Amino acid sequence: MLLAGGARTLSLDEVGEALGDRAVGADEVEELLQRLESEGARIDQFVSEGLAPLLKQVIGFGRALREEGQAPSPSLIAERSGLTVREVRVALLYFDVIRRG
Repeated sequence: MLLAGGARTLSLDEVGEALGDRAVGADEVEELLQRLESEGARIDQFVSEGLAPLLKQVIGFGRALREEGQAPSPSLIAERSGLTVREVRVALLYFDVIRRG
């Protein structure tokens, strides 16, 4: 688990890695982040300049999939965009951190 070594600061990359290719929605990500924080974790909100363009790309492919009548999952967005599932997950986590503000 993410907190195997005790409470610490976690990066969005680490959280994305832990989620892997599981199909999780924004509510589930929010719940996970809240649970981690309640267990003493701190989510590193440092954002590299590369995440904004990555998020824009992920959102664009997600919207295109919805327009085609498909449910956009991280694995489907990755397949369609040429990104890795990890990159898609990190972009979605970045979005969640922005949204939580």
